[in-house]
Amino acid sequence: MRTVITGIIASPGIKIGRVYLYRGNNIIIPKYTIGEDQVEDELKRYHAALEKTKNDILDIQEQISKTLSRDMVDIFSSHLMVLEDPIVAEKVMRRIREEKRNAEWIINDISLDLIKGLGSIEDVYLRERIIDISDINKRLVNNLQKTTTESLKDLKEEVIVFATDLTPSDTAMMNKRYVLAFVTDSGGRTSHTAIMARALEIPAIVGTLNGTELVLDGDMVIVDAIHGKVVVDPTPDEIAEYTTYQEDLVQLEAELAKLTHLPSTTIDNEVIHIYGNIEIPEEMEMLRQHGAQGIGLFRSEFLFLDKALPDEERQFQAYKKVLEYFKPMPVTIRTLDVGGDKIYAYNKQSRERNPFLGCRAIRFSLENESLFRTQLRAILRASEYGNAKLMFPMISTIEEIIKARAIVHETMDELRREKVPFNREIPLGMMIEVPSAAINADKLAHYADFFSIGTNDLVQYTIAVDRISEKIAYLYNPLNLAVLRLLKSVVEIANSTGTPISICGEMAGEPKYTMLLLGLGLRNFSMGTAFMYQIKRMVRSVKISECEKLVEDLMDLETTIDIESHLIGYLNKKFPMMVF
Repeated sequence: MRTVITGIIASPGIKIGRVYLYRGNNIIIPKYTIGEDQVEDELKRYHAALEKTKNDILDIQEQISKTLSRDMVDIFSSHLMVLEDPIVAEKVMRRIREEKRNAEWIINDISLDLIKGLGSIEDVYLRERIIDISDINKRLVNNLQKTTTESLKDLKEEVIVFATDLTPSDTAMMNKRYVLAFVTDSGGRTSHTAIMARALEIPAIVGTLNGTELVLDGDMVIVDAIHGKVVVDPTPDEIAEYTTYQEDLVQLEAELAKLTHLPSTTIDNEVIHIYGNIEIPEEMEMLRQHGAQGIGLFRSEFLFLDKALPDEERQFQAYKKVLEYFKPMPVTIRTLDVGGDKIYAYNKQSRERNPFLGCRAIRFSLENESLFRTQLRAILRASEYGNAKLMFPMISTIEEIIKARAIVHETMDELRREKVPFNREIPLGMMIEVPSAAINADKLAHYADFFSIGTNDLVQYTIAVDRISEKIAYLYNPLNLAVLRLLKSVVEIANSTGTPISICGEMAGEPKYTMLLLGLGLRNFSMGTAFMYQIKRMVRSVKISECEKLVEDLMDLETTIDIESHLIGYLNKKFPMMVF
C-alpha cells in the first residue's frame, strides 16, 4: 500500500530502490551472577574485549582514511577516548567485583545510564551523541560474546537501507556501491552518522520515528532527500516522474558545481556573500568544496559534550583550527547557545518548565560568568590566527549586550596584562532571533558591530508556535506576514545605521526564500551545503530590482497561504528546472 514517510534530511539526494531492513544493532544481553572465584576471569574477559574493541576501531580508522578526510577519521577518536577513559574502566571493574555479575550486563547498564542522561536533554545536538555510546556498547558486548553481526559492507546488491538507527561505524563501513540511500527511525542532522553520510554523499533521511515499521524487505521505495520524505510502494507514474527528476538533478548538480569558484553576483552586479554554517570542525572541508566564502555561524556547543567542561586550551585549539583553515575568510564564532540542563558536566542542573523561554544562550553565559570568560579567552586567543568575529546568541535586551560586551573588554584587559596576543579589533555582534531584539534593532545597533538574523527562533517566537509540535506545526511558516514585516524592519534599520547584517537561519539555506531575502535587502547568507549551488545559481540569474518588486507584491497580501502561493508560482515560472 502506498505510504509516505517524513523525516529529517541528513544528506541530500534522490534514490529509487528496494528496502533492506538492517538489524545489525540488535544485541542480546545475558544477565547472570558469577562466583567469587570467577571474578578475576571475568575481569580478564572484559580487558580482552576492551583491547579487541580498540583494535577494531583503529582498523576502521585505517580503512576509511583511504577514502575520507582526516576529520571523518577523527570521529572515531572520541570512541577511543571513551574506551580508554580510566574512570569508566574503573567503574566497570568495581561493579563486576562488588555485584558479581557478568561484564556484558555491567557494561550495558553503565551505557544505558549515560544514554538516559543524554536522552533527557532538550538540545538536539547533545542528544545525538547517544548513538556513539550505543556503537561502543554494541562492539564491546559483541567482543565479549565473540559474536559477529551483519555488516553493511557485505551487501552484494543495490538496496535502500532501513534501520532503527545506524552507528557511525555502520555508516563508515557501508559499501557505497550497493547502499543507494538509508532511512532511520532515530537521529538528526548533527549526528556523526549524518555527517558521515554527507561525507560519503549517500542520500539519507533520519528521525522518521517509525519508518522501519512501515516497510518490508524488498518493498520498492523512493527516498526523496530533497523534500524530506520516503514514498513506499510508489505508483508507476511516480517512479517515472522521480526517475526523470533524479536524472535532471544529477545533470543540474554537475552544471551547478561549475559555479563553485564563480562570484555570487546578480545580473545587475550586486555582490552577494554565501557563507557556511558548521556544527563541528569536521564539516569545514565540504563547505570549502561547495565554495563557501567563510563561516557565518560556527556553533560552539559541540565542545561541551564531555563529562568534564572543556578547558580554555581545548576550546582555543578547536577555534584556531577553523580560523586557520578559512584564513583570510571570516569565521563568526557564536558563544554557547544552550542552558545548564543541556551541558552534561554542568552540576547545577535544574529542569525548567519552558526551556525555550528560560535561562539559555546569553542568559546562561551571563549567569555563569566563569564558564563564559573561559570561552571568551579561548575565542580571543584564537582570533590571532584568522579573521574572527564573535557573536552573542539570543540577545533580548539592551542591558544584555552592554553586559556581554563589558565582560569581553574585561577579558581583553586580562589578556593584555598577561601579554597574550589577540585581535583587539575583533567585531562583537549579536543574533536577532527574538521579537524584542528585532523591534529594538535601532537601539541595539549602537552596541553591536554586526547583526545576524536567526530565523528559526524568530519565526517561533513571533508566531508563538512550537515548531516540533505536530498539532500546531502548520503555523510555523517563515512567510507569515508578521515575520516578513519584522525582517524588513530589521534590514532597513541595519542598512540605515551602517550595521553589517547577515541571515543564518533555515530560510537562508532554502532556494524558495532566496529572491525574497534579496528583495528585503539582505546580501550576506550563511547556510549548510545542501542547496548552496542552487542558491548561487539563483543569485546569478536575478536582478535586485525584480526581487524588490516581488517583495512589494508579497507584502500587499495578507494570508500566509496567499503569500506562499504567489511566491511558489513566481519561482516555478522563473526557474522551471528547480523544485520549490
